[in-house]
Amino acid sequence: MQSYDDVIASPAFLEDLNALNAAIVQSLEDAGEAAVINGNVLYTNKLKDFHKAEFSEDMEPKRRALVAMAQRSRCFVEVGVAGGHAVLLALHANPDLKAVGIDMAVRVKPFWPPVDIFVPAAAAWLEKRFPERFRLIRKDAIEGLKDVAQTRPFGPVDMLHLDGGKKGRIQELEAIWPALAEHGYLMQGDYPNGHVQADTAMMIERGLAREITDADFPPAESKLFKAVETGQRVLSESVVLKDFNGKRILICTAHQDDEVLFAGGLLGKVAKDAEVTVACFFRPAEGRKDTDTRIGAMRQVCESLGVGCVQYPFAVESHHRPLRRFVVLHSEPEENQGRKVRPIGRHGLYPVLRDTAFAAIRQYRPDIVITHNREGEYGHREHVLLHHAVVEAARHADTPMLLSFGVGQEGRPGLTVTYDKRRKKKLFDVYMPQWDGPRLYEFALKPETYVREALFPVSG
Repeated sequence: MQSYDDVIASPAFLEDLNALNAAIVQSLEDAGEAAVINGNVLYTNKLKDFHKAEFSEDMEPKRRALVAMAQRSRCFVEVGVAGGHAVLLALHANPDLKAVGIDMAVRVKPFWPPVDIFVPAAAAWLEKRFPERFRLIRKDAIEGLKDVAQTRPFGPVDMLHLDGGKKGRIQELEAIWPALAEHGYLMQGDYPNGHVQADTAMMIERGLAREITDADFPPAESKLFKAVETGQRVLSESVVLKDFNGKRILICTAHQDDEVLFAGGLLGKVAKDAEVTVACFFRPAEGRKDTDTRIGAMRQVCESLGVGCVQYPFAVESHHRPLRRFVVLHSEPEENQGRKVRPIGRHGLYPVLRDTAFAAIRQYRPDIVITHNREGEYGHREHVLLHHAVVEAARHADTPMLLSFGVGQEGRPGLTVTYDKRRKKKLFDVYMPQWDGPRLYEFALKPETYVREALFPVSG
C-alpha cells in the first residue's frame, strides 16, 4: 500500500480531484452560485473558490486516519457526502475499496452552502468515474444506513464515517450494525460537539466501540474527529471475567435448572465477589415428575452458591407448538425457515415477560444482565421468547451490559469460563433423581460461554 504522502500527492489522485472540483464548480456556476461548499477532509468550511485553495492543515490528521482506515477496509459507508472528497481520497488509498455515500442533498437551512446542487453533482461524477465502486443513497442518515444494512450492496461494512447530523450518532450505528463486519473502523466527524462526544463515550461504555488497538495506526483523534474500532468482534471482546467483580448481576432464566445448565460454573466463580440474583420466569408445568420439587431445588442451588433467587408466578411452562407460529429456529429444516411467523411481541405472554423483566431490572439495578439467546440454546422456543422480552426490557431500562448464554451460538465469539466440574456436578445432584442434566445435555459440563449483545439505548 502507498503511504499517505504518496496517495495525497499522486498524479492520479490530483487529476481526479481537479476533475471532481471542476464538476462541482460548474454545477454551482450554472445555478448562479459562488464556488463555496461545506468543509471536508480537504478544504475549510465555506471557503470561497475552494478549488483554488491549499489543503486544510487542520484536517491533515483526519486525512491520515481516513487513508489508514481505507487501506484496512473493503466497504466504506459515509453519512454526509458533501463534495465527495473523503470518498475520493479513500478510493485512491485502496483500489479494492468500494463506497456508499448517504446524503439527503437538501438545503435545510438558508445559510448552508447549496448542498442540493453540489452534492448530486459530486455524486454523479463519482458514480461515472467509479461505476463499480461508488453509489449514492439520497436519504436521511438512519433510513440510508438501514437501506445499506438490508441490501449490503458491497458486502459487510468495515469502514464508517458519520459526518452528518450531530445528534443520534449511536442510533446511526444501530441502524448499520447488522451489516457491520466482525471488525471495522468508525470515524466520528464534528467530534468537538457535545452530542457526538457523549454518543461516542456511550458506544465505548457499551462495548460497541473501543480505542484503536493497531500500533501502526496514525493518531486517531484531534480537535475535529475521533476514530474508533467497532463491530461484533469488538463487542465480544469487551467483557472479561474480572468485569463481574463488585457488580450487581441479574440472571434471567426461563426454567428451574437453567441456572445450573448455562451458568453454574460462572456462578461458582463470581458469587463471592458480586451481588447476584437468579430470576426464573416460568413455573413448572403440571404432570412432570419434578413439578413439585423444581422450585425448591433451584432455591437450594442458589443458597448453596450464595446468590439470591426469585420465582415469578405469572407464566407456566408449556408445550412448544403454539410458539412455532412466533419463533422460527435456524436449526429447523430449511423448508420451515421460510414460513410466515407472527411478530413475537404479539404472543400473549410476551408483554407479561417483558414487563416482569423490566420490573426486575428496576428492582435489582444490575450492572450486567444475563439471559437466554436468540436461538434458544438447543432450540427451546420459550428461551427465545424470554430472550426477546429481556432484551427489550433491558433497553428501556437503559442497562449497560447484556450477555446471552453461548450454547447454540458457537459461531459468535465471547467470554469463555472454565470451572471446577466436580462442584458443578454437585449442583446437578440437587435436581436428581427426577432430572439428570449431565446425561441429558452434552454441553452441561463443557466450558460455559457468554456472548455480549449489542444493547442500544431506546431513542426519544
